[in-house]
Amino acid sequence: MDFTFSILSAEGVLLAFTFFFSGIIDAVCGGGGLLSMPMYLTIGFPAHLVTGTNQCSIFFGGATSLVRYMRGGRIHWPSALTAAPLAIVGAFLGARLNLVLPERILEIVMIVLVPLVAAVILFKRDFGAENHINEISSGRMLAGALVIGLVIGAYQGFYGAGSGTFFMLGFCLLTRLDLTTASGNTKVVAFCANLSSAATFALSGAVVWPAVLLATVFNIAGSYIGAGLAMKRGAKIIRPMFLFVLALLFLRLAGTLF
Repeated sequence: MDFTFSILSAEGVLLAFTFFFSGIIDAVCGGGGLLSMPMYLTIGFPAHLVTGTNQCSIFFGGATSLVRYMRGGRIHWPSALTAAPLAIVGAFLGARLNLVLPERILEIVMIVLVPLVAAVILFKRDFGAENHINEISSGRMLAGALVIGLVIGAYQGFYGAGSGTFFMLGFCLLTRLDLTTASGNTKVVAFCANLSSAATFALSGAVVWPAVLLATVFNIAGSYIGAGLAMKRGAKIIRPMFLFVLALLFLRLAGTLF
């Protein structure tokens, strides 16, 4: 049965608002899909159309925030470009692993890990406040970027939810970037992964294009504002948004498990 969607409807208004705010969240710290994907289900989208429509809806918003971070000079290109291709490989491996292992195993691990990550960010007040990447060797930086790309890329392919947030966390912990530059690096990695997945879904026909058109406009606006906030306010805006996304992820995990 064909599914139809009208942009001039109550569902269209809800989708527009959701993608505006998810664009802000994605641009600041990743994790906007924790808002946008449930909204698609809430307004009645069939489950098999949600992922493809969402991936195509966020593509140009992601590109917008990436350009803003580039113009602001808030990307560390050596680590970003090292992690990006490994993230694509990791995502492929994670997707293959998902075919043979139940998601419940990872969900149990994550429901323990997420509060620990939140506690570190909450109580370590200087987390990601300054950029210390120049204090580590180039070998350590490259090794950290490789691990980030492969491991978190695999998480993205296996489970996906909040992967942008964990890319940011990885860049802060393993390459010693500040939160704003880590966010810029994440946009490079996310754009590469999203380009591949959006093209795949578009060619498969599992996309509702009127919804993509509406969501894209508002997602671009939110992404533009979010990137500007992140570069202007830095850790002051990124830290609380980071914790908000982790709370959303924890609620999703708890809802799925219990």
